[in-house]
Amino acid sequence: MTPAPDPRDPRFRPFRGAAWAVYLIVTCTFSLLIIVSVFKSVFAMSPGRPPGGPDVLTVSQCVGGARALFEQLEQERATHADGPATTADGRFMDFRVDWLTRERKLEAQCALEAPERASLKRALGTLEHVLDLYTTSSVQFATVVAPSVEQLRAELDAAK
Repeated sequence: MTPAPDPRDPRFRPFRGAAWAVYLIVTCTFSLLIIVSVFKSVFAMSPGRPPGGPDVLTVSQCVGGARALFEQLEQERATHADGPATTADGRFMDFRVDWLTRERKLEAQCALEAPERASLKRALGTLEHVLDLYTTSSVQFATVVAPSVEQLRAELDAAK
């Protein structure tokens, strides 16, 4: 038995190699651009914590600041349906970065590393968790609920 002949023409071997090289370069470049874009987006949406200064707020001031931040968060959540419902997530993301910057500044001023402030640290951690849940809610609202809200608005306007 003789081995079956190779169906690939040896004359085209350099071209096949060049095609594979071009394919790998394009694929790797595209993947790298996606990865860089995702990292830039995550860093833009997650402001860092500023260093703590010499002026440390009292626990009651920190709790008051956390309550004020929560009230701002509640007010923003309540405006999900204001304006075009399909852009609720984008509007909330803009608010989120600004709000998170203020929250991180408050954390830096509250000296959360002190053992006697462990409950305050937990409270601020829960506040940030609530922000994450509201962020998820805004995205779900804009993608799942918004089409029905927009349809209802259009039907109510047409029924006038």
